[in-house]
Amino acid sequence: MADSVAGTALDRAVRRAAAGPRRDFLFFWNRGLGDIALGLVPAFARVRRDVPGARVIVVTRPELKEPFALTDADSVVTIAGLARGERVTLADLRAIAGPELDRCAAVFEDPDVNRWLRGRRHEFPPLLRWDPAWDPLADRVAPAAAGEVYVGAHVSAETRQYYSYAKDWESDSWRRLMTSFDDAPGVHWILFGQSTEPRFAHPKAIDLRGQTSYLEMAAIIKNRCRVLIAPDSGVLVTAFYLDARFPLDVISLWSDPRQGVLLQGCPSPNPMLRHIPLLGRDEQAANITLDDVASELRASLVRAT
Repeated sequence: MADSVAGTALDRAVRRAAAGPRRDFLFFWNRGLGDIALGLVPAFARVRRDVPGARVIVVTRPELKEPFALTDADSVVTIAGLARGERVTLADLRAIAGPELDRCAAVFEDPDVNRWLRGRRHEFPPLLRWDPAWDPLADRVAPAAAGEVYVGAHVSAETRQYYSYAKDWESDSWRRLMTSFDDAPGVHWILFGQSTEPRFAHPKAIDLRGQTSYLEMAAIIKNRCRVLIAPDSGVLVTAFYLDARFPLDVISLWSDPRQGVLLQGCPSPNPMLRHIPLLGRDEQAANITLDDVASELRASLVRAT
């Protein structure tokens, strides 16, 4: 009720900035990778639309600096040693941002992006800007030879400690999926993620977990993968909202369909992206059957060759 009368904190800040001399907005962000595109990028777009000449400053943890390069943030400041979820105070931000803080029309220590976007998600569709200068970062993986296809696999969202439910497909299901395509000679796998556990020993898999930067991962998906299989995660969101034209089938694995790109409901800016969401029985990704994933993958491989 209060939001419908006075507006959200972002609404009020935009009105204040549009009417006054201060036009800088500072956002502290220490949550998930995927919500940068899903929540902050639309918030930035709202600020840009309604506050001409606005400047967007982000304070975040070091591992998220590269992802913010795909947004239109004007300045990204990192805090060394900041653990995901750790909070800061206004005094902490003042010590970090210094004089910039005094020029801000608004400082958001805990941006409530879901509240800000309620009922307005389609008004500000997420876009992650891709610089073609980043394409050579994919060169650590050789281009597929004629008749061969790379299938990207994000085998774990690595977020169990942050959610009340598991987003992941079972490790054994991934292993059986890879094995079931041993008779498809042109299929090779690229594993994405940070943790090298659990182990996946497959002769046609390139395990890049823990070995790529964010931009390298995005470049490899864009320039090498023809199919990506992923749970609800920052990897999925990145591939889905890259503002570039490239062929990609995304097979997504879901526990809760009221999250992520399904909640956002905005199409990919990539007209060549085809999205195939699979929902687990009883809202458990672990219940998605091997047959269902394999069937969709086979259909994608037919289109790719």
